[in-house]
Amino acid sequence: MHERTQQAIGRLLFVFCCAGPSIFTIIWILITCTTWFQNRTTQDLQGRMESTLGLTVTFESYQHPAPDHWVFGNLNLRHPETLKLVGKVREAHWLIQGNEARMLLEQPELEANQIVALWKSIHDRFLCYPDNLKYPLSIAANDLTIQSGNHSFTLSDLDAWVENSQTESSIALQLHLADGLSHAPMMMKVQRNRDTVEAAQTITTSTSVSLNTNGTALPCSAVADFLPAIESLGSSATFTGNLEWELSNNGWSIDLAGSRLAGIELDRLFENHAHRLSGKATIELDRCFIMPNERKSDLSGQIRVEQGLIGKALLKQFAENLRFKLLETEAWNDLSGDVPYDLIAIGFNISGTQMRLTGICQNERGYENYPAGVAIVFNGYPLAQSFEDAIESVRLLAAVAPMHSVAVPMSAQTEWLTNILVPPSRPLPRLESTPPRIRSARVWEGGPLVQQPR
Repeated sequence: MHERTQQAIGRLLFVFCCAGPSIFTIIWILITCTTWFQNRTTQDLQGRMESTLGLTVTFESYQHPAPDHWVFGNLNLRHPETLKLVGKVREAHWLIQGNEARMLLEQPELEANQIVALWKSIHDRFLCYPDNLKYPLSIAANDLTIQSGNHSFTLSDLDAWVENSQTESSIALQLHLADGLSHAPMMMKVQRNRDTVEAAQTITTSTSVSLNTNGTALPCSAVADFLPAIESLGSSATFTGNLEWELSNNGWSIDLAGSRLAGIELDRLFENHAHRLSGKATIELDRCFIMPNERKSDLSGQIRVEQGLIGKALLKQFAENLRFKLLETEAWNDLSGDVPYDLIAIGFNISGTQMRLTGICQNERGYENYPAGVAIVFNGYPLAQSFEDAIESVRLLAAVAPMHSVAVPMSAQTEWLTNILVPPSRPLPRLESTPPRIRSARVWEGGPLVQQPR
């Protein structure tokens, strides 16, 4: 080969293999440093994230250290319509390794009153549409804080795994409460089931949520904004135990067997009621299965309250509707205000339309010598005693309903109880001391003064 040809080939190789790539790299660096490219990339990333999450996404900075690795700084999530803040993350890492996607969230914060929006995003976008997530996803969050007004609580660690298939999608979570005394993590699982009905050639869907606190007292205020009924339990209420909740096209059902609710503030629970009751209650549930659509309700457990006040009107309602026998009436009738009590301890068994209430003060420490059936203790004396007879469960509605309620004790204050207390499907027979005089009008012939027309 001629020397000139060799030199020309060498120059061409230098241009295409060295100078060309270097110039292209310099130009690309200059382009990526421009504001136009930064804004275009930011808009593209925000659009892709918003279409996946269904929320408005903004971030202050981003880095792209590797082809499948993104780092976002000060990431904010907002409701797409109201633009209210749902949550924010100081730093978020997104990484794809092999056939798995990983996400690391540093110091995320969630607004409790916007958990509904976050739940819809996760449920509707990831669980109901498995094609939106191409890879199994693992999520790790450090120091997750849930803000609820003036109250907040922190999860020191949260680990989650999201998996999708044609028949089901699930999210499994392990949660560690920052100030929890138990070292065992709380376990939670959200599952979307898709069952094929071959006869109708359709797919039936349902969502189930299971929670096991593993001995950790979970503050109820964490979900008070998500479930408004929980807010009435007070800021100090905690939940310990198991929860099984299922939602389908046929309605919902919940199972709380073996659970415990402690620190319930009765003055907060009864603040919108006509009756007055105060003290901190503890409810232990041996059985608790509720399915309103099929009129199924099966509950059994105990309620205990110490050192509180109870209104005289409520005491009289207990006697009239719940068939408690009131004792020491002269002592507490002379009081000018509400009646101070030492202890309320009642065992309950609600099965469909029937309910049994039993006083169990004798099972408490220091009250072993009290007679069986004592439900309320006042100044060391039994105040109310129960009977073993079963009563209609809807009588509890009448007991806590306002005084102006009519025969059907439905009111805004008792609406939440209608999912638990099942009314009878038909009117109960009335008991009469004497049979009616006229049993049938067809055979009545009258007397000498009243006769059938001829």
